[in-house]
Formats: sequence, C-alpha cells, structure tokens
Amino acid sequence: MPKVFIALAIALLLTACTQSGSQIGTAPRLCCPGDYARYHTYRVETENMPGFLQRYVVDTFDTVFMQKGLRRDAGGQDLHVLLRYNHINLNPEQQSIDPLVRIEALTVELNYVAEIEIEISEAQTRKVVWAGTISRIHRVSPGEYMHEERARPEFLQAFTTVLESWPSH
Repeated sequence: MPKVFIALAIALLLTACTQSGSQIGTAPRLCCPGDYARYHTYRVETENMPGFLQRYVVDTFDTVFMQKGLRRDAGGQDLHVLLRYNHINLNPEQQSIDPLVRIEALTVELNYVAEIEIEISEAQTRKVVWAGTISRIHRVSPGEYMHEERARPEFLQAFTTVLESWPSH
C-alpha cells in the first residue's frame, strides 16, 4: 500500500512540476553528455507499447526529432531511440485489471499513470546521451476508450517540450 502512495505522490509531483498547459507531463532526466553535432540519423524501437499507441507515438516523436534536424534511417544510424511504455495502477484493488484491455462488464473507474520513457543512446557504443519521460494520470470511466484525434496534439506538445534541451542542427 505505501508503494502505491509513493508512486502517486511522485507522479503528481512530476506532473505538477513539469506540465506546461498540456495534459501530459514531461521530465527530462539526462541531457547533453553526447557530441550532438555529429548525430544525423536514428532508429526507433518501442518496448511494452500498446498496439493502438505505437504508430502515432512514434509518428509524433519522429515529427519533433525531424524538426531538430535528424532523420530516421533503417541502417547505419547514429542514434538508437527507445520508447518504453510503463503502466502504474494507482488503486491497489485494480492491480489485476489491465486498462488497455477493456472488459465490457467493468463497472469501476480505473486510475493509473501511463508513462513513456525516452532513452536515446549512441548506436555504436550504446552510451545514453539523452533521457526523459512523458506521463499522464488517467481516470477512465467504464465505456471510455482512447481518442487518437485528441491525444495526437497532446503527444506532439509533450515530445516538443521534453526534447527542448536537444540541440537543433
């Protein structure tokens, strides 16, 4: 039970401290130990990413990274980008309920934090050169589902904000 309260407190603190008018909080965690002028290409990998999120999360990340002067390349890239989804249930009684697999008979509101860790490393050395997270606290009522058209601009804003420290070419 204390772990849930600690996770909730951390999530609320991160969200409150790092939001900029968006519903998705951002938190850079590691910035700038790399030689950014020599990075031009990257590849993206996802981990634990729900299928319905994967395409547009990667697309919106690509949009922001391309604005920084980088291009996605299937071979011979300078950087490896890992987008890792983490799910944190905020209600101990709901630990066994997966909010991404909606059960039609579910009659309770689900409360959880959806977090995407961003880890950018040099492709050859695997040295991490940038890291951060975007996250959002969800309160989902029975029958609700993900609305991509509303979420896409929020993801774009979150990636833009969290990657502000990444130098543009």
